[in-house]
Amino acid sequence: MNKRKLAKDRRDEIMSVALALAVTHGYTRVTREAVATLVNVTPQAIQHHIGTMAALRRDLMRKAIECECLPVIAQGMANRDEHALKAPPELQARARAAL
Repeated sequence: MNKRKLAKDRRDEIMSVALALAVTHGYTRVTREAVATLVNVTPQAIQHHIGTMAALRRDLMRKAIECECLPVIAQGMANRDEHALKAPPELQARARAAL
């Protein structure tokens, strides 16, 4: 397996863990440290694969929208997350109704 594939797999794992963490503990509680603990890597490894906290939150919300994870989208909307507010109106309505 090449390095690019391994990096993509690690990034996908990080984002899946971040989404699960957002569902169980809340969107605003997702941190590099919390994700790193669950993935069993260092926070620096999270930063290497994802970047800044802003990038982590952006990618987390994009994944939530892609997966139609209504609780996370609703939390993002409540926190005025710009990416959650760009979700399709129908998805935003479903997220609000899910609260």
